[in-house]
Amino acid sequence: MNICLQPLRIPTGWHVDYNNGLWEIDPVAELIPIEDRWWLFKQDMLQMIQPRFNRMLDLGWYPEGDLFEGHYRLVLYEGDFKGRLLHQFTTRDRQTLVVEIERLLTAVCSREL
Repeated sequence: MNICLQPLRIPTGWHVDYNNGLWEIDPVAELIPIEDRWWLFKQDMLQMIQPRFNRMLDLGWYPEGDLFEGHYRLVLYEGDFKGRLLHQFTTRDRQTLVVEIERLLTAVCSREL
């Protein structure tokens, strides 16, 4: 499968810790072979840090590889996973997820979160 990474509008100051794959593909089981589901839809997809505002954004798919019961889970923490959870969002829709990621990135830089 030849799949590209999902483009994102990222405001200045965010650092990508890792981007293991938020792909331009929707979680539709009929379109994705079983052997590809585990690397396309996994827990460790994207993690970004905004050091100036001490924020961490993390994205994963839970449960990993399960296109029937799974969903994207997006979280925003103050600091890291040990810090205060500021926002949590779940969806199965990739476009809705992209809108929410970009909204959070901008909100942090605008000091709203």
